Amino acid sequence: MQCPLAGLCLMSPKFVLLALGGLGVALGVFSIFLPKRSIELYQWIMAHLNWKVAPIDEAKEIRNTRILGITLAALSLIFFAVLPSGF
Repeated sequence: MQCPLAGLCLMSPKFVLLALGGLGVALGVFSIFLPKRSIELYQWIMAHLNWKVAPIDEAKEIRNTRILGITLAALSLIFFAVLPSGF
């Protein structure tokens, strides 16, 4: 069944893909500029799931978080570049 308001429907595939891409860019940029906060956010989420997570080597963890943030932001931007060709 198609959404009667295809351009405004929150569950349309285009909106969902744009939201996921935007979330990826936002989390990537967050991890690049605030890696310590990103690690704390992950620990907070895991604590709510009753898991305790602590980095063994904090400097290495911060460096890896920045690298993964750059990767996530870059992949999300590539996703945004490719998305219009599919719709």
